[in-house]
Amino acid sequence: MMRESRKGGRLRVAALFACWGLFATAVGLQISCGATTTPARGTLTLSPGVEFTASSYVYRKLASNTAIDPKSNIWVGNLLAQISEYYGSATVNIDSYSPPIYIAAAGAPTVKVLAARSYDPSWSMPALQDLWLNVPLPAGFAPSAGTDEEAIVYQPSTGRYWEFWMMERTGATTLNSAGQTVPRWRAAWGGEIPLLSDNPGYFQTTPQGVKFGTAATGLALLGGLMTIAEQQHGVINHALFIALPETRLGAWETPAQRTDGQVNDTNAIPQGATFRIPASVNLNAIDMDPYARMLARAAQTYGMVVRDTAGAVAFYAENPVGMSGANPYWGAGGILGCPAIGPVPSCYPDSYNRLRGFPWSKLVAIKAPLEQ
Repeated sequence: MMRESRKGGRLRVAALFACWGLFATAVGLQISCGATTTPARGTLTLSPGVEFTASSYVYRKLASNTAIDPKSNIWVGNLLAQISEYYGSATVNIDSYSPPIYIAAAGAPTVKVLAARSYDPSWSMPALQDLWLNVPLPAGFAPSAGTDEEAIVYQPSTGRYWEFWMMERTGATTLNSAGQTVPRWRAAWGGEIPLLSDNPGYFQTTPQGVKFGTAATGLALLGGLMTIAEQQHGVINHALFIALPETRLGAWETPAQRTDGQVNDTNAIPQGATFRIPASVNLNAIDMDPYARMLARAAQTYGMVVRDTAGAVAFYAENPVGMSGANPYWGAGGILGCPAIGPVPSCYPDSYNRLRGFPWSKLVAIKAPLEQ
């Protein structure tokens, strides 16, 4: 069974927001500026052999002589053209169209998440439902904003990892394993990885042909997600995920396991393609915003993997929904360096501000097996 086509948008662009009386238009941003009232949740730094195998593409350091794809120049030109065509800027998905990470404690109460679709009540998937019988959803759980409504739940004590797409409350309640009354949740797709430390960084097609996983490529959402802890430390020691508006139809490169690309052109960028900044490029000699430099260093060492389709060229950062206290991105002293009065254009994560100076034109595409 093939993974079904995903409904709903990937990235809402030109989102209008208001914070502390300031109005602005940004690419792909829905900013949650104030403190939240839900219980605190943690964040994490990805570790080889704990979150995915140490040999995973997630942690693979690219050698200086890593082979370059013969179509590298074409693909980089295509990527630059997409940045120009789609809003004239790249961005970072933060408050919408990027998942939060809920870290469940050992022994946390569990609850059944329904594998169901409000837009198609007759749909069912017993194989998916079996994966969601005992999920440790925390109090204050909420998926990302936007029509994708994504979320990650991860329990380090057991190594279990779940992903959800189009996750929403049904309006009903149910009892969790502790006998507590909690909201009933449903999701339209996703999956479970039973032991994350043994996983290569993607959902493998089952013997029955089922393609689990939220991303169009089947890559685990956590693999190239910039976590809040990593961004606060200023170092990302793993590959980055990016999304593109236009990708090739019917073909993909490893580590991707599939594609939802729509461009019927053999020169189009395939999902799963990995771009990197060559090791010979001196990043210290390039005038860059410090946030852009953090991403550039990761892209030079580990690469940028095309994860999905979106409305603009975008990186993925951990969504802060469900966190208490000041917003870790937009709050004073936060990741994006916003002033105390709140977000202003200079702290937006786009090509004119926090991604200023990222050396897109110096990228190359590394050679990898093409699948169809």
